[in-house]
Amino acid sequence: MIGITVGMIVVAGASLMMTKQVDEHRRLVQETQVQQDLRAAADLMLRDLRRAGFWATPESGVWAPGATMPASSPYSDTTPAVDTQAGDVLRYSYSRADNYVLPLTTPPGDAEDNVVTERESFGFRIDNGVLQSLLGGNWQPLTDRETLTITRFNVKLTVQPLFLDGFCSVPCPDPAACPLQQIRYFDITLSGHPRRDDKALRTVRVTSRMRNDRIVGSCPA
Repeated sequence: MIGITVGMIVVAGASLMMTKQVDEHRRLVQETQVQQDLRAAADLMLRDLRRAGFWATPESGVWAPGATMPASSPYSDTTPAVDTQAGDVLRYSYSRADNYVLPLTTPPGDAEDNVVTERESFGFRIDNGVLQSLLGGNWQPLTDRETLTITRFNVKLTVQPLFLDGFCSVPCPDPAACPLQQIRYFDITLSGHPRRDDKALRTVRVTSRMRNDRIVGSCPA
């Protein structure tokens, strides 16, 4: 009887240890999967957001002596727009025209019309724990609601100004009112956990610079 009792205690201890190891392994696998899913979503956002502000006819925005006032890119705006804002919805746009392709496609494709259409408007947001992407005017899920719950999507845009008043033929009374090049950096924070385990929370942060700087303001007449 004593031997049986001791054996049962040993078996119970071993079973408890095995159960704990299985739970730890399951938690580790879940955390690794969450980390991979968050990193994949962040990398996708990173690659697309770098294209924000692309303009198929940037030469239209270059001033030359004797020319009329240069045009402004319709794709330069983003939301949030300045470094004092941080939000959980990101919107931006870029041109999908093929003016820049040499030679042009045969037959020619879409030409730049300087109008931001639905197919040129993009964004990311959280809706009910799902990370969504704006495509063609519709919000499409990027993450699976059944396996992953997104708890945080935060975007912060930092703007570094570069004053261009020295390029104006007429001196500017105030450099801030003259042409200004905005060098923009964005920080994205993405957090999530498995649907059935809110303790396995993981966070991914990515930072990058937008390839297309924004030009604001104009030289005095």
